[in-house]
Amino acid sequence: MAARKLLIGLAVTAVVVAGGAVAIGDYVYREGTSLTCSINDDQLRNSPAEFYPSSIDNGPFPGDGWNRWVGFDLSDYWLTDTPVIDVVIPVDDGVELRGWWLEADNAQGTVVVTHGYGASRRDFNTLLPTAMLIREGFNVLLVDQRNSGESTCTTGRHTAGQVESDDFAKVATWALDNGYATPGRLGMFGVSGGGIATSVLPAKTTDVSAFAIESAIFDFADTATREVQYQGFPGFLWRLANVASRLRGDNLQEVPIAQAVVALDGRPMMILHGTVDQRLAFEEAVKLASFGASVGQSVVLEPFVGSDHTEGMLTEPERYQQLLGEFFREALTD
Repeated sequence: MAARKLLIGLAVTAVVVAGGAVAIGDYVYREGTSLTCSINDDQLRNSPAEFYPSSIDNGPFPGDGWNRWVGFDLSDYWLTDTPVIDVVIPVDDGVELRGWWLEADNAQGTVVVTHGYGASRRDFNTLLPTAMLIREGFNVLLVDQRNSGESTCTTGRHTAGQVESDDFAKVATWALDNGYATPGRLGMFGVSGGGIATSVLPAKTTDVSAFAIESAIFDFADTATREVQYQGFPGFLWRLANVASRLRGDNLQEVPIAQAVVALDGRPMMILHGTVDQRLAFEEAVKLASFGASVGQSVVLEPFVGSDHTEGMLTEPERYQQLLGEFFREALTD
């Protein structure tokens, strides 16, 4: 009888512990993927015609390294003479993505541009490369992801590029069907979290002919561990969060980036990545480029030495613009 009671007690304890672990994982998952479904306060004034770096302690990376950029003059890149047209793109039942259409003179193609995690199309590090692409002669379709900016709020969570890449496959089809792009001349550029969606996108569509990424990942487990730590939790908790995501019906690794790289099938990919990135480790970009080479795909890594997360566009803007222009010009023009 005593042994039976002990076994029952151990079983109950195991259930309680397991339940507690799931609850902890669910909390970390919800906190780690949560989005505000709004525009950040310090981005409200930003538009293609006038934009500024993020405010103190609100930049893409932490510490005084970011704060030195606060107030930095970006007016040379303001698109004061470029008309900005609002667009609404249906991607799912009841889900619409909001964006801006900017048309370049004598355009050589169109590039869909999207922002990072927790941001919107009004973020400086999305508007700055948009201005660079316009200068280089490319139309830009600048889009808020679902649960971000002014797009439809569904779950209020990010899915590590999985649902987001589904949406952008539909954005590509919409752009072709509605005259915003022509076959073979449509590219995609994603910043940070938007770059993750961009890296998965080759597995979702053949409508996009070239992919550029600011700050890439490759190994989801390593990246998730660092992100959990960045948000103030012990790194091992990402495993519990991953279980919680599955229980909620979200598979954050449904299409691995390696699968998407193989699906490039000859289409080029370029990664722009700071070598001292605190948010998405530079080593991830190295892994992605190395894997691309190992499977015979054109995945080029352009490092920005000494630059932090998305900082390369500030530290070396002329080179950044040149790389974007040359990459898409070669990929999207005959």
